[in-house]
Amino acid sequence: METFIVYIDDKQYALQQIIPMLSPQETGKQVSWVLVGCAPKLTRHSGRWLSKPAQKRWRQDWTQEATQDIATLLRQHNNQVFIKTAHGTLSEFTKNLSREFISARVIDARRPKLTTNLNPVTEDQPQTKSDLVLPAGLLAIGAGIAMAAD
Repeated sequence: METFIVYIDDKQYALQQIIPMLSPQETGKQVSWVLVGCAPKLTRHSGRWLSKPAQKRWRQDWTQEATQDIATLLRQHNNQVFIKTAHGTLSEFTKNLSREFISARVIDARRPKLTTNLNPVTEDQPQTKSDLVLPAGLLAIGAGIAMAAD
């Protein structure tokens, strides 16, 4: 059985990554997908007012909503789907999942961010410093200049 562990933080971007991987399945070949939702961080102010169990419940609800369409699509192709919510560092979470799902392939289907580099999902994932990462203040100044020029 082939197993894929897919990290998701944006439903549409993840669908674009997963759909090309779906191929007509050979008879009797079972494929398992572990969809791991990487919920966005709560702001400092909202996190202050929510209890830890409420934060955990919010992350789980976000994961269910973000993975629902993907899971339906995968199940239509007769695949087995597991849904997990990421917590802690992603590399540690991947280690734990790799113990549960032996010889699983890890796919990072998280949308790249312009202002930050994403944390690696495995310890051996190459981390190159992106030249596109700009401080948010610099982006705001550039947007202000562009609006003033119009």
